Amino acid sequence: MRTSHRFLLGLALGTTVTVIVRSVTGNAEAAITLGVTVLVLVWLGQFILDQLL
Repeated sequence: MRTSHRFLLGLALGTTVTVIVRSVTGNAEAAITLGVTVLVLVWLGQFILDQLL
């Protein structure tokens, strides 16, 4: 998977998490924090897996 695809996947998942958390809790700050965390984990996680495999 190319880097741009990883980033877009992370962005899509991060946005989804942000919307769900914001809808459920009403806490925008926590929602954005979790969304960005998901984005970073998806994007960087694939690099880590590539190095391990």
